[in-house]
Amino acid sequence: MVGRDEPLLQDKRVQISGSMVKRVAAQQGDKMLSPVITSPFSSRKRYRGDKLVARRLNTQVFIACVIMFSEGYYATQFFPYVATMTQELRGNNDNLGCFTGFVLTAQSAGMLSSASVWANLSNRFGRRRCLLVGLSFSTITTALLSLCTDYWTAVALRLLSGLLNNNLSIVRTSLREAFQTEGQDDTSAFSMLSVAFGASSIVGPSLGGFLYGIEIPGIRDSMQQWTVAFLSCTLLYFICVLASAAILRETSVISLSEGKPVPTALAPEEVSVPLLQKRSFLLLLAMGGGHSYVFTGWELCYPLLARVPRGEDGENWTTSQIGITFMIGSVGLMFYALFLFPKLAKKVPVLKLWLWTWVPPIIIMAVFPQVLGYLLETGWDSRSLPVQVANYISQFVVSVTCGSNFISIQLLLNTYVSREPDGPRLLAVANGHLVSTQALVRALSPITSGFLFTIGLKHSIPYISQSLAFSHLSLIGLVFCFIAAIRFGKEY
Repeated sequence: MVGRDEPLLQDKRVQISGSMVKRVAAQQGDKMLSPVITSPFSSRKRYRGDKLVARRLNTQVFIACVIMFSEGYYATQFFPYVATMTQELRGNNDNLGCFTGFVLTAQSAGMLSSASVWANLSNRFGRRRCLLVGLSFSTITTALLSLCTDYWTAVALRLLSGLLNNNLSIVRTSLREAFQTEGQDDTSAFSMLSVAFGASSIVGPSLGGFLYGIEIPGIRDSMQQWTVAFLSCTLLYFICVLASAAILRETSVISLSEGKPVPTALAPEEVSVPLLQKRSFLLLLAMGGGHSYVFTGWELCYPLLARVPRGEDGENWTTSQIGITFMIGSVGLMFYALFLFPKLAKKVPVLKLWLWTWVPPIIIMAVFPQVLGYLLETGWDSRSLPVQVANYISQFVVSVTCGSNFISIQLLLNTYVSREPDGPRLLAVANGHLVSTQALVRALSPITSGFLFTIGLKHSIPYISQSLAFSHLSLIGLVFCFIAAIRFGKEY
């Protein structure tokens, strides 16, 4: 343990006191982006000497996972009925795909517009305050959506919900700061976030589809088909507000009593160059954006391909069959993130792990539609064992590798920012930039991927038509996630 007033590390001596010693100590490391990794089970041994520290960090992880689950649930419970809700709100199904896309992308467009603003506000007023405000607004907007009866009002509410919601970025920043303050490794904590997201990906679509159309006696006349489904989101957000207000600690480097940043020993010439002027950081954003683009595109294109009628060389799978496939992938992701990822990352630098885990999905997205088309063309039934195995293995591998890379990109960003002279200030800004980039590509990916899938179906070229959308995802992954990562390692 570094002393309160000792210089930190012989290579980079920075005079700093109090909790900032632990922050700076956690920010130093080898040249390779390879933070020290611990298993979620062995971490308890590290806390044995300080049970109070363990309790504080466990509380922070618990709150972060609850918020992550709530955000994931809100996003995924919408999938089963968004097209039906759009049709009912508009009163017809003209251009249903386009208008459904507006509803889906409105939230991401709002988040894209406000992410940097929220980052600066959280630096000024603190993570806890901004998080409570964001969660409160999410509670209100979901309640309003539950009673909405007009299409454009629903789009506006979704846009407003995105503008007033930067919860995930603030949660990630706060979680990182909490572990830095105590000088502890945060890999297992971010692994738990992926487990929470995986759980929400299982519960959200199934419960959302079940709750859609349920009526409550006594208020039936004022209810819509989607009222109960959205009110379940309202309840989750309300629980998050109460839990955060009761037990969440402030973690940002500010003095809440004076409202001023805690002074550091950085000289003016040591202040970082703006992140967006650094090519290495832009490459990191390209990696995060490419990852979200590919994963979002797969989650759109795979169900579309699975539901193509048998007469059009498709599988004609039911919604329940597709749901089982996604459930297998989500369970695999939860197991991998909880038990295997921390152990692998302990032995392998995170950047190398990122590169290795991109090879399987790039290959699968390039060949899966062609393999599936070949099996169906040669007489295998869509419910036969070879076809099912092809679906389950592809979904399992893509979910595990791409899903776990949400952990990797966050660890890479954390380590990158920790090496900046004013890392504590830049952490929220960097997370804001990453969330903005991810929101942008999540808004673009469904439109582009859906368009390419439609074009492919209209032009019947054996083994090529249905693979067009998947091939473009494979190419994006190769360029923005694999090649860009190699370049990032050389730049940094």
